[in-house]
Parts: sequence; C-alpha cells; structure tokens
Amino acid sequence: MYSIPQPHLQALELLGNGMVGGVGFSPIRIDKGSSYSLVIGSDGETLKVTLDDLGGHEISFPFPGPSSCGAIISDRWIGSWANLAIRKAFMGSFPLDENWADAGEQTEKEEDVESPYISNTAVWTRELQSEPIAMCNVGENLVFSCLRTGIYMIDSEAREIWRSPYPVWRELEDVAHIDSIVSMIHIGDELYCFTSSGGFSIISDSRGIEKSNGILPNLPGKVHKVMYNEISGWIIMLHGRNVAFLSDLFAKPELMRVPGPVLDAIPVSGGWVWTGWRHDGIMRRELSSGEIADGEICARDEIGVSLLGEKVLTNSGTWADLAQSIKSKAKE
Repeated sequence: MYSIPQPHLQALELLGNGMVGGVGFSPIRIDKGSSYSLVIGSDGETLKVTLDDLGGHEISFPFPGPSSCGAIISDRWIGSWANLAIRKAFMGSFPLDENWADAGEQTEKEEDVESPYISNTAVWTRELQSEPIAMCNVGENLVFSCLRTGIYMIDSEAREIWRSPYPVWRELEDVAHIDSIVSMIHIGDELYCFTSSGGFSIISDSRGIEKSNGILPNLPGKVHKVMYNEISGWIIMLHGRNVAFLSDLFAKPELMRVPGPVLDAIPVSGGWVWTGWRHDGIMRRELSSGEIADGEICARDEIGVSLLGEKVLTNSGTWADLAQSIKSKAKE
C-alpha cells in the first residue's frame, strides 16, 4: 500500500528537488505536443518549450488574456480566449515554428479585420458565440466543446467536419447549469467527453454521433481532469483530497487519499506519476489483478501545475525535479 513520509523526512527530501530555472510568469497549464509544448500563463503569456529547452524561447501574448483551452495539432497551436466584457469568444491558430506578435501589435501581415483582439501572427481566427471549454486533437483535426452549445470537429484550416449536440445526462439535470465538460480524450475511433459532475459521453470520431453515455460511480468530489493510458487505465483527478483510478469506465473506482487536488499526471508502467497541491505522488497497479499494489506521496513547497518529462512546473513558474523517491519508483 502507499505511504506518506513524515514531515521531517519530507523536508529533507525536498532539499534534493533540484530547481532548474523558470518560465518568468505564473503558469496555469501546459498544452503538450510531440515536438513543442506551450506553457500558458495566468495573464495571457505563452512560452514554447521542449524537453531539452525549458525556457529558451520568447514569451508572447497571442490573446489579451489567458487562453481558456488549447491543443497542438502537428506544427500549430490552436487556442481560445473569451472577452467577457463584450460576451464573445475567439479562437486562433498559430504556427509553432514562428515567433508570435503580441495581441494588438502590427506586423508585416495585413491587419486581421475578423478578430482585432488576436495577434495577427495567427494563420486563421474565428469569432464564436460560445466559449470553448475543452479541446482534443484527433489526428490532424481538432475537436472542441462549447459550453452547453455543442461539440465540433474542424480541420487544421478551421473547416467544419461535423457538429454534435451537447451531451445530456438525465441524472445530472439538476446540476446542468453548473456542470461542464472538463476533459476530451481520443481513443481508437471514439471520443470520450467527461464533465465536472462525473458524466461521460462516448462519441464516434468519424460522424460525431453519440454511441453511449453514463455516470462515473461513487466519486467523492467534482472532476478536474481525466487522463487515460492503455496499460495504466484511467486516472480521475478530483477537486478534493482524493484521486480515483479505474480499469474501465464501468468499474468501481479505486480511491487514494492525497494532500490536495492532483493537477497533472503521466503514465508509468502499470500506474501513474502525478503532481498537484504541494505534493507529488505515484500509484503502481498490480497488472495481474488490476488492484493498487504500491504508492507513495511526497510533499513539495509549491503547487505542481504540470509535468513535462520528469520536470514539475510549479505555480511560481519554476521547473523542479520530481521527488527523488517518486522518480525512483517510476523507473522500477
């Protein structure tokens, strides 16, 4: 079973968590890609990074404020931003192999008359009637969900491929006004959509037709994020002091008590490594039985916002190593 180190041991272990510089702003997430990933800041900053270069590129502001969601499709980042003052949302596609002008700046390109609020480095921009709340790449295409409006697939040039009605769960009717999709995951030829109240919808990726839906059972809190790996199964990150693991969506979740919300995770052989509210953690699954076999939690001084390889990006914008014992268990 998992263990929680004593406070004095935690403090000693944290001294070995090497700090390796920072991004220069307060991050809220990383939109991850195969070559480049994009660190997103709380004031609208973006920074292109790679596993080998965690901060060598220039910070840019493609939107006037923080991007609500984004995804990397091949050599482009597609992000969204909502202007609450005028009740409109915008989406833009940006080439990862170029430097981006800040929103409102002029470049050699013609002024973008469609969306003057977005950097005119964008390959294309679109004005939307509802704010995107989740995105997912499906090959060279993008799927995104707009709050209580619908789910849409577009190609890399913003041409619509299909649209699907926003999923409805009869069991969640009473909370529909505060429930929203928090994660979208592409597996095989299906798209899995998850809401904060534990609803899930399985949609065909070719036509956008809902194949089935359901409710994740016995969750002790609201869902923050969902991830999947073929070997490690599902990890359900909750807002409270629990994280849930499932071998399949219709199984009873296994819960692990944690010091605070888990914010990001990466799969390891038969389990997950994660970072979150002032702690890192690992869970290893016994592959023959599917049950939790081993786990460990180690405290850290700051909040782990996201993981990139073995590096943790903290809420202050610094890069740090995973706790050493977590890293060692992940390599076993």
